[in-house]
Amino acid sequence: MVHSFLFLYPFVMSIVWMVGGCVYAWRRERHPFAESPDLPETPFVSILIPCHNEGDVLEDTIGRMLQLDYPAYEIVALNDGSTDDTRAVLERMAACDARVRVVNLPVQRGKAHALNAGLVASRGEILVTVDADAVLAKDALRFLVWHFVAPGSERVGAVTGNPRIRNRGTLLGKIQVLEYASIIGLIKRSQRVLGKIMTVSGVIAAFRKRALVDCGMWDEDMVTDDIAVSWKLERRAWDIRYEPRALCFMWAPERLRSLIRQRARWAQGGVEVLIRNASVLWTWKNRRMIPLYVEELLGIAWAYLWVVSLVWTLAFDVAHGIPWTYVAETGTWLGLTSLVQTSVALWIEQRYERDSLWRYYFYAIWYPAAYWMIGAFVVVWAVPKACWAMWAARRGRYATWKSPDRGVSA
Repeated sequence: MVHSFLFLYPFVMSIVWMVGGCVYAWRRERHPFAESPDLPETPFVSILIPCHNEGDVLEDTIGRMLQLDYPAYEIVALNDGSTDDTRAVLERMAACDARVRVVNLPVQRGKAHALNAGLVASRGEILVTVDADAVLAKDALRFLVWHFVAPGSERVGAVTGNPRIRNRGTLLGKIQVLEYASIIGLIKRSQRVLGKIMTVSGVIAAFRKRALVDCGMWDEDMVTDDIAVSWKLERRAWDIRYEPRALCFMWAPERLRSLIRQRARWAQGGVEVLIRNASVLWTWKNRRMIPLYVEELLGIAWAYLWVVSLVWTLAFDVAHGIPWTYVAETGTWLGLTSLVQTSVALWIEQRYERDSLWRYYFYAIWYPAAYWMIGAFVVVWAVPKACWAMWAARRGRYATWKSPDRGVSA
């Protein structure tokens, strides 16, 4: 029974993601805009950039943000208690262009706290949140805003964009190119088809300010603000959409230790959200979120069973002979399924990037071998840590952050 679940869960979910991704592509991406869309109106947009000790990258980030193809926007840089030259860099850039505004927060209290401060200080009804080391494609704002001004868009609360990896020189960098360009995009497409998206992308997302105020804004005690606010919006019946044409180019961790730290934070944040939103299981108006909740629970169960099975095999089965035939068969099927999934995803995504994604296909075989193992172990570690964090949150602690390790290619 356990072995069947360990095989069937990733196999079935891969099928669901492939079918959902193809359905989304057929319904919404058969006739993409040849250029950026013509908008019936161009509401004022506030781009919120939270930053803590990001002085090395802000000049490049904001410099490119000032070149976006959109007529009315501002850049609100949120300096979250930085101790480097972040403040000096921001104030110098604000002096050169009136579209740049700086909010200096004296004490570091985390990304969510900075975003809440930015919401209050912003002038736009549409807020676009971008990480301090990321840059947007020139037409990204137009594609994001289109969802808020198109007919029938009154209940659109957020739109998540399409992240792309900038640093592609190492093995981990190349694997993440595939992950972001195919796996993550495919999952978001399938979740959109099924009705609810697990999370907006923390590196690029657009929000309707009124929707954020309605759901209580960002939770300042949650380690992953993007997952938490997504669930809050959807529980208040706000719609979240996925826009694959809104490209954002970001730095990814290229050191194994940094990657593990990042994935552990994601896993912890996902568990925290499940704990805080357990009431969706018995709340009738949130019934459409139950499949998403159950899927996350099954993923946690799979991680624990996989780790326990691995430890059991190494501790006991090695001495009595490992059933290599079964291991080889299931491993082969899961590996082939992963390759097919990557092929389907790249076929959908290739239209959005000039640099051919297929030349990274060789590295797809490393994804299940490396990332599934990393993912399973960090989930096992994240569950007790999330429980502790949720207990600590009751005492008013803030979920703070620090500048990420951007790898050897940065």
